[in-house]
Amino acid sequence: MSSRPDRLRAARVLVGVVLVGLLGGTAAAFAITEQLKLERSPVYRTHVGKLLGPNCNCQLQKIPIDFVLRKPDRLTVVIVDSGDHEVRTLLRGIRRPKGLQELTWNGRDNAGQVVRAGTYKPRIHLAREHRTILMPNPIKVDPTAPRITSALLAPAAFSPDGDGRRDLVYVHYRATEPVRAILYVNGRLRVMLRRYSESGVARWRGSGLPAGRYQLTLRTVDLAGNLSPPVSLGTVRIRFISVRPHVLHAHPQTRIGFRVRTDAKTFTWRLGHRGGASPPGLLVLRAPAAGRYRLVVTANGHSAQAVVFVAAAP
Repeated sequence: MSSRPDRLRAARVLVGVVLVGLLGGTAAAFAITEQLKLERSPVYRTHVGKLLGPNCNCQLQKIPIDFVLRKPDRLTVVIVDSGDHEVRTLLRGIRRPKGLQELTWNGRDNAGQVVRAGTYKPRIHLAREHRTILMPNPIKVDPTAPRITSALLAPAAFSPDGDGRRDLVYVHYRATEPVRAILYVNGRLRVMLRRYSESGVARWRGSGLPAGRYQLTLRTVDLAGNLSPPVSLGTVRIRFISVRPHVLHAHPQTRIGFRVRTDAKTFTWRLGHRGGASPPGLLVLRAPAAGRYRLVVTANGHSAQAVVFVAAAP
């Protein structure tokens, strides 16, 4: 039977062997880790688009997938969804030289159908390196158009003459997601907001347009370039100054009246050799001598006219 000192010496030897083994394993693992750190990746300088709108008619309809290949290799590049399922093959076992590789994806699967909304990533397999690299760059695909949930237009008539009184038309809107508002006037784009928001106000100044009636339509565009269905806002009228009736018959020295509408505080008028200034509303005058006359009313540089026929007294 071994003595107690012999057993103690054996235990110390065993502990020493274990420690040496542990230290050796740690050193080896450290060396492998450092080697992996020093080993250069076969793919570097990646550039992948972040947002893709496959249904938009814009630059986001397809996105770049660029990277630099350190050595020539046979590449397979696929797009995978969040569950790591392949949805689109961009390259399959194609030999490519070293250097910049430029690919694109249009948000469609191998059958040509638009993929579902979600997050996707490119995955690269290098046959020579026996490596598969899942690129860390997520691609958000948004194929869904926004919707306008409410839109309110006011006022229905305005006068864009720069006097600060009813110079603008305001369109208050709300949508299902952050959007930019687009306002069309008689089918022509007139206003596009810069800021994306779920709600806002589009302002139309009517600059450079003559008096008349105009049809307004609102659309919105989201961050992925998807356009909402158009919403008709109805008709607005640009009216600088108006006078009614357009034609009036009278006898000399009788009282005649005209309804003048303008956003200005006052307007000027001229009938024959007479003239003056008056606030908007009913303009009452005395008919001049027999003859044909033109009434001209003016406000902020804009004029309207009416014709007065004065017949001789019976």
